[in-house]
Amino acid sequence: MLIEDIIENFNAQTQGRKSAPRQYIGASIIGNDCEAYLAYSLRGFPEDPINPKLMRIFTLGHKIEDIVVKDMKLSGLDVFEKDNITGRQYELTDHGGHVRAHMDGRVVIGDELLLLEVKSMNDANWKKFKKHGVGKSHPKYVAQCQLMMGLGNFERSFFIAYNKNTSEYHAEFITYDPFVFSNMQHRIETVMRNQATKISSSSDDWRCRMCFRQQTCWNPSEADIPKTCVTCENAVPVDKPNSFKKWWCLLDDEPAEATCGQYNPYYPLERE
Repeated sequence: MLIEDIIENFNAQTQGRKSAPRQYIGASIIGNDCEAYLAYSLRGFPEDPINPKLMRIFTLGHKIEDIVVKDMKLSGLDVFEKDNITGRQYELTDHGGHVRAHMDGRVVIGDELLLLEVKSMNDANWKKFKKHGVGKSHPKYVAQCQLMMGLGNFERSFFIAYNKNTSEYHAEFITYDPFVFSNMQHRIETVMRNQATKISSSSDDWRCRMCFRQQTCWNPSEADIPKTCVTCENAVPVDKPNSFKKWWCLLDDEPAEATCGQYNPYYPLERE
């Protein structure tokens, strides 16, 4: 067996997804066109296994973010990538903690404090971004920034991308749009009311084939879905002050804290 095959087999057995799936709607996925995907994330449904190569790409992306921040600081920019209070990434929350965003940092340019968003891209994507702008090349990144700007009261974002092939940088400013933020809030509220709809009526849709929750959505009997209140259709997220990430049982009209005999798995609405 080739050495690279040994490494690949080891990675496949040991790497995978090391942590439990998120149980909230994150800023990084708010630009996903499928409401069902947002709902599955809100409820902590499992993600499909991913191959070691893709996991390494994700890991490299995080390491590159650190390189970019370091380069920005060396250039003389005031960059704040960690919250002084927690020592971790800045976190923004909304809707009782059911919506959460983790900022790459904040940066001072001139006399303005901006949201900082760092991405790494392959050469083709980076060139597309440089030629057309992030709004056309990567609208999901713009959506991510818009949500964070709305939650964090920023007027602008500084979006910078690192070319993984050439180590070049390209950046642009993204201006906050309250209309876009309002539409995002409407989508979030739709999902939280258990009204999320699948993006397609067929699992053959290319968007479904590329989804990390394809199995959960289209073949739930084969997915390892935990039977908890959060994955039950009778529970809804609580959106009230001092109710961080809590759920409410519609059947018993009380906090959803223990799975009962009336468990019914949550399913999004079907696309007609």
